[in-house]
Amino acid sequence: GLDDPQAEVRVFQMDVKRNGSRDAKEQKGREARAIIDAWKPDLLYASDDDAQEFVARHYLNQKMPIVFSGVNKEPREHAFEGVPNVTGVLEQEHFVESVKLLQSLAPQVRRLAVISDYGIQWPPVIARIRAAMDRLPGVALVAVDQVKTFEEFKEKLAGYPAVADAVVQLGIFNLAGRDGRNVRYQEVQKWAAINGSLPDTSFWIDRVHFGVLASVTISEREQGLAAGRLARAILLEGKTPGSQPMRPTVKGHPAINLARAKQLGINVKSSLLLSSEVVTAYEWEHGP
Repeated sequence: GLDDPQAEVRVFQMDVKRNGSRDAKEQKGREARAIIDAWKPDLLYASDDDAQEFVARHYLNQKMPIVFSGVNKEPREHAFEGVPNVTGVLEQEHFVESVKLLQSLAPQVRRLAVISDYGIQWPPVIARIRAAMDRLPGVALVAVDQVKTFEEFKEKLAGYPAVADAVVQLGIFNLAGRDGRNVRYQEVQKWAAINGSLPDTSFWIDRVHFGVLASVTISEREQGLAAGRLARAILLEGKTPGSQPMRPTVKGHPAINLARAKQLGINVKSSLLLSSEVVTAYEWEHGP
């Protein structure tokens, strides 16, 4: 998206999946800001909500342009509205499309249960899900649960077949294990795939690889390209961040996990296979 081979780029990863506590995130934010303050880049590109809270917000209303992507919160929740040096790409999930894809695979899906950890990005997603329910006539939201531990996650998932026809997975990164540390999300997803008896969806392609049945995923490629184009307009075309509107990407990417479909006894129509990315096995079956 930036399309500038002369650009010098430095990358810092906060790795909040493993550094999930607020103290750890604040420490990673300080490390990132130390690099920024020393290097003085011509533009800061910050991806995901935690990067905005712990890094980007410290540079609002300054000279350095900021471009964000992967933001689930509304811009006002990061204090971005009306700030002249910020623009970016919002990450808004394809919820209605994902449920309709599930119904194409499992027509009995009428009752949805939503489960998530307590990550800062999930309340706005839950609010958008609630607001979108009127676009799914005949479908009901029977449970919306946020849990703190992996054991709570297991208990909720085990109870859903009594009340729901399908599960919507949101955050599974900040679920504490018995040792108090966050359980790796791949392990959480593997447990859910092996033990869950309901069709499920989420909004990201890695979830499908690790066991979610199907999703119209948010395209990371589209997010990155859109953000890169904004950066190019600022750095090479002389446009100001404030003149570039903050928008979500609109293009979704349908994906189906055939191994999960087989496990659930679902026969997938060839038309769906031809129009979707097809994952043929669980990611953990490929080995290290």
